[in-house]
Amino acid sequence: MTLKNIFNKLNLTTDNGLFIFSELKWKGLFSQRIEKIIGEILKPDAFFVFNNKPFILFYDNPSNKKKIFDDCWNFNESPVIIINEPNQVQIYNGFSYLKKESKEESQLVKLADERDLNDFEYFNLVTGKTWKKYQKELAYKNRVDYKLLENIKDTRDIIVNDYNLEDYISNNLIGRIIFIRYLIDRKVIINYKNHNGILSNDEFCKLLQNKEDTYDFFRYLNGKFNGDLFPIEKEETRGVTNKVLSVIIRLIKGEELKTGQLSLFDIYDFSIIPIEFISNVYEFFIGTENQEKKGAYYTPLFLVDYILTETVEKYFETNPDIYNCKVLDPACGSGIFLVETLRKIITQYKKLNPDYRNDKKHYKNELKRLVKNNIFGIDKDHNAINVAIFSIYITLLDNQEPKEIENFKFPPLLNTNFFVSDFFNTKAEYNSIFKETSFYFDFILGNPPWKRGTKGEKKPLYLEYIKNRQKEETKILREKTGNKRTKVELEISNKEIAQAFVLRVSDFSFGKTKCSLIVTSKILYNISKKAKKFRHYFLENFYLNTILEMSSVRREVFDKSNNSSIAPPSVLFYNYANGENTGKNIIHHIAIKPNRFFSLFKVFTVQKNDYKEVVQEKLIENDWLWKVLVYGSYLDYNFIRRLKENFKTIGDVIYDKNNYLVKQGLKRKDGERKIDVTELIGWDFLDTNKNELKQFFIEPKHNKWQQIEVGYIYKDTSGKP
Repeated sequence: MTLKNIFNKLNLTTDNGLFIFSELKWKGLFSQRIEKIIGEILKPDAFFVFNNKPFILFYDNPSNKKKIFDDCWNFNESPVIIINEPNQVQIYNGFSYLKKESKEESQLVKLADERDLNDFEYFNLVTGKTWKKYQKELAYKNRVDYKLLENIKDTRDIIVNDYNLEDYISNNLIGRIIFIRYLIDRKVIINYKNHNGILSNDEFCKLLQNKEDTYDFFRYLNGKFNGDLFPIEKEETRGVTNKVLSVIIRLIKGEELKTGQLSLFDIYDFSIIPIEFISNVYEFFIGTENQEKKGAYYTPLFLVDYILTETVEKYFETNPDIYNCKVLDPACGSGIFLVETLRKIITQYKKLNPDYRNDKKHYKNELKRLVKNNIFGIDKDHNAINVAIFSIYITLLDNQEPKEIENFKFPPLLNTNFFVSDFFNTKAEYNSIFKETSFYFDFILGNPPWKRGTKGEKKPLYLEYIKNRQKEETKILREKTGNKRTKVELEISNKEIAQAFVLRVSDFSFGKTKCSLIVTSKILYNISKKAKKFRHYFLENFYLNTILEMSSVRREVFDKSNNSSIAPPSVLFYNYANGENTGKNIIHHIAIKPNRFFSLFKVFTVQKNDYKEVVQEKLIENDWLWKVLVYGSYLDYNFIRRLKENFKTIGDVIYDKNNYLVKQGLKRKDGERKIDVTELIGWDFLDTNKNELKQFFIEPKHNKWQQIEVGYIYKDTSGKP
């Protein structure tokens, strides 16, 4: 069978997503990183693209299948690899790798047989039938980034728990190991002592056998590359022993760790694995316990891509002659927003300077300048800032050839571009830097913490900030109106720090600064008085341009998170109104609903009913409209508005008469509590366990309440009879 026969059988054509590698029509279709890997490393004979994602890679009788298996798995973008051989067609799972005792026998896991080829026919691919059938095989837990994180977590647990190594020391050590493996996989020449050439994995393991040699090598790299790359401290040199390094050696060699599973570390290719995996590494670095305390969680790459597509990419599209774009992430974590922004800035620079490689020295200086002039981040966690700077440095190296890397010096970024500080510390150094008249952010982007409450802090700065902001704005309003009794209504509900972040960005918003933050959807729907005041203040003082609402897919959004109970997310695109009237602004509301493409591949598919437009003043006037936008339509809005205007609520009816008991509800059991509820005997009782209460329908025949179990309880929330 030829590839052409396979394409005909699958109904794949160059008109519906099939690209022939040699024809080069795919150039410009993907991000710079993916295009480079496909063009220079994977080199498939053809590939099928859906929604700008290379879903299937085709190879025709390749000479080195082992290399294809390794590279495709590290690529982590294509779920299906089809290899056409003289006597058979092999279909492999691009997300699942099978490691065997013999390294040469290791390969991708087979996904299907030749007789199942029709499963990958065009109609089945685009309708989701293919992915429904193979959903289990394509699960995330088989993918390279998950396996890598698993290996690193196991290693870190051993050196922290078994050898009592402090967290920040273990983080620095693992960070350096990843950096050195990156240099090895990029085939960068390292002139260290008697070694002049490309360092091999085995040579690196041999060097790690001696602590003194190891730290001498680390110091050499610090001097070679400069910058702020995991500085070496005295505490670290005392804490890291040869036994600790022996655990690292086992990891690098791919030997068994405490899980009893082969580590696969020797299979990983860090020249292919995307930098964003470091964000996931950071999640493990800070640990689940600290994560919950700080409210800090990794940001899924697909959300970063979406936000940057709607902000930085559109900025370059409307300003095609510009490549500078100043961006601040006020809670940068591992720096994923800033890394991806820098990639887009460098891509735009190359586009406008096609001869950039003619003067390599100038190009290197330009790379440094692009970072220094455009990329800024703040975070309270020093570990996070270390990882963010590390990620930026790797991005700079990714945009150079191995020979150019040999004598490249990293620019210092700590305390000039990245700051270890609280975003609500109005006295921190970055405030004066960011508020200079010559300083102007095009975008403020990020995923701020979602923590609720003070978590033991006596006077959190974010609460002080809101209090001071309210006082200052009240003072200004009174001076403007001459009314000493007037007051700015500004509060945040449940002490949710994300709400404070949403407002604080206005202090650094000048001119047309655009903001986009990922927040918990709860800030849009909480019905408390404080929550309503927050939303009213926000809508009065900011233009809300777009909302991406993901309550319905919360599990799929954070399917890699340590926290299974994480709140539903929303993305806000907005900008400070600077005193202008916001009422007539049009808000674009997009509510993502569950579907197989999103669940497996995080591909957005927006149906007609999921997109709505609403005038901002409607939300100011009708706070209940937030919920309608998620699940309803304009007809639902009109219907509910009529009900509110023309009919009494249940609460009105209850309080108008005195023969109702107002209760919150009943519980079958509540631990060991036993409360007498004999006063409810004889009342009509709807048993939700028997589905007697349904949407739009109440079962007409139901039982009277009987106190059968003493464990039944009720809660009175009204204080009225």
